[in-house]
Amino acid sequence: MSSTGGYRHFCIILEFRNSFPGNSPVNLTLNQMYRQLRERLEPVTHSAEQATTEADWLIQHVLGISPGERYVEGEQPLPEEKVEQLLNLLSLRTEKRIPIQYLLHEAWFFGLSFYVNPHVLIPRPETELLVEQVLTRAKPGFRILDVGTGPGVIAISLASRLKQDCDIVATDLSPQALVVARLNQKRHSAWVDFRDPGDLFAPLRADERFELIVSNPPYIDPALKPTLVPEVLWYEPAMALFPPGEDAYYFYRRLASEGKRHLQPGGALLMEVGAGMGDTVREILVHEGYRNVEIILDYAGLDRIVQGILSA
Repeated sequence: MSSTGGYRHFCIILEFRNSFPGNSPVNLTLNQMYRQLRERLEPVTHSAEQATTEADWLIQHVLGISPGERYVEGEQPLPEEKVEQLLNLLSLRTEKRIPIQYLLHEAWFFGLSFYVNPHVLIPRPETELLVEQVLTRAKPGFRILDVGTGPGVIAISLASRLKQDCDIVATDLSPQALVVARLNQKRHSAWVDFRDPGDLFAPLRADERFELIVSNPPYIDPALKPTLVPEVLWYEPAMALFPPGEDAYYFYRRLASEGKRHLQPGGALLMEVGAGMGDTVREILVHEGYRNVEIILDYAGLDRIVQGILSA
């Protein structure tokens, strides 16, 4: 920690202690600690709901106490070393703006807990819709390909639901991301074939075909970098956020074009898109000869998935 960072951490601890005149840290109760965490997290998260969620995660991580147990044990005093651990994490979260998932090395997706670190994108709840759409199409015996798997959350979530009914293959360009994906594979005993690192379809054999290809590619327009919050811009891997150059549709063009060589006739390509990108991605798929191309909106009414079927 830099001298500036150490000073800010000291100030946070001092401010926290001064907020409880007459109390030493060893006398602080769980409820007092919890309220302080929420108050200090809210300006960073810009949401009372998210601040509450992150406070719950910190309490559970450091103390092993669930939100339900907190109601029972709320008036119990906390050991001073636990207060120090919580304050250290709070400082890293609020001053350094490190995402809570990277601090705790855990993110939840599709009801499963995944290991994450700054080599992989933090999974978003919106991406669960992509998994749901694949599950509606999957049939026993299908081969499914996840392109750009990152921490493996899409492939592993599919494997957890489909068991061994389908053959699931996953690719990624980043060796570090695939290390994380394989750790998550072991965590969930998932039947996924994670290939060696390679660009998009490069890790596949030329003759490999799939009934379903799914991808959540980098799609943030690089011109939007100044609008991103520090948690995203400073810590999440740029190669998982931004396509190369200035074309936000770079990967959609490649997935639609190159994916045809690896889709069975009548197979489907499903891709996550950003808000407002649906019409252009639909045009790309139509131009490449896909049929029944449709845009699926998320629960906020925003473009989220574009999918199409390869003509037989």
